Amino acid sequence: MRLTFLFLFSFFCHSLFAQGTWTQLNPFPGGNWYAQASFSIGGKGYVCTGFNGSQNNAQLWEYTPGTDTWALKAPFPGGSRQYATGFAIGGQGYITCGWDNVNEIDYNDLWAYDPVADAWTQKADLPGPPRYAGTAFCIGDTCYFGTGAANAQWRKDLYAYDPMSDTWAQRTDFPGNQRRWAVGFAVDGKGYIGTGESSGVRYRDFYAFDPLTNSWTQTADLGTNNRRQAMAFTINGEAYVGGGVDFTTNFNDFNRYDPAADAWTAVAPFPLPVRKNSTAFTIGSTAYLVGGNGQSPILNEVWSFSPDTITTGVLLITTAAFAVHPNPVQKVLRIDASTAGNYRLLSSTGALIRHGSLRDGNISVGDLAPGIYILEIVSNDGLRRARFVKE
Repeated sequence: MRLTFLFLFSFFCHSLFAQGTWTQLNPFPGGNWYAQASFSIGGKGYVCTGFNGSQNNAQLWEYTPGTDTWALKAPFPGGSRQYATGFAIGGQGYITCGWDNVNEIDYNDLWAYDPVADAWTQKADLPGPPRYAGTAFCIGDTCYFGTGAANAQWRKDLYAYDPMSDTWAQRTDFPGNQRRWAVGFAVDGKGYIGTGESSGVRYRDFYAFDPLTNSWTQTADLGTNNRRQAMAFTINGEAYVGGGVDFTTNFNDFNRYDPAADAWTAVAPFPLPVRKNSTAFTIGSTAYLVGGNGQSPILNEVWSFSPDTITTGVLLITTAAFAVHPNPVQKVLRIDASTAGNYRLLSSTGALIRHGSLRDGNISVGDLAPGIYILEIVSNDGLRRARFVKE
């Protein structure tokens, strides 16, 4: 029996304001930490390394959102550190770089974590200098890492990592000032880096990287506050950035980025008056912030953020039905839509996988890895978005 899933969409001529909801969850059982690295794989989140004010750690914790529980996994074998960077691609999680301030060691190593085997494997070192407080984003089958600092040297270089060949390739340098404690994210097939600090200067500028042209474009600044040690995550192909600190003032604002309009919109602020140095990961339509600090103390709190849609201004809204089947799908996704148009296929975190013209209502998805994906159809009627599961 074929199952058809019906999705309802709202079309509009003005903007929607994604206010969002913050919810406090069970505390992080590993203790009070900040400057941790994180990633998510297969519906679970992972938090690794960090600093508690006196010592670094090498623990790895796995979070299950359905039960709001944590489990201790195989420790990170690269050594205790803080301000490492995490990312995930191809069903593997990765940790790179970081700083052991106790023993004054800066790293440029890369390690891959297999959640099925609960095991780590060392991969090719970053070819650039060792550093901490860099940032990463993933587009398609490639992850990009850049910026950071070590020994009072701030960086602006960018490298692309191919997990299939376990190789790095240098890309065009970040065009802004060199910096550490920037944030990065990917939406609509482009990677973004912004905020951070260098030699006592804080920033709020952002730049977009196009992997097809290996080039950068300056985009809209974030709000009015220069900041470092902010937090960033993506949900349903939209990016959110907030928190952080300038020199003495800590922030709790959060903002959503619209790449089509190149504009930031304020969403619900973080419930505590200050927040910086938290690590963030996304599972499905929810983001999770773990640990962090303000001026003091160091935190073990875990908060989730879920966007909701609140209309603002004068809207012209119609509702249309859009069905995709089968769902879950194995090889070919069929779209019950009479309107011709173009489609975009995105990962669950909003990375563009491919795009094309919708001619016969069929889209081949047999080459996709199992997981959750987003299908967007763009036509004269507007934008339609549906989620589907690839078996």
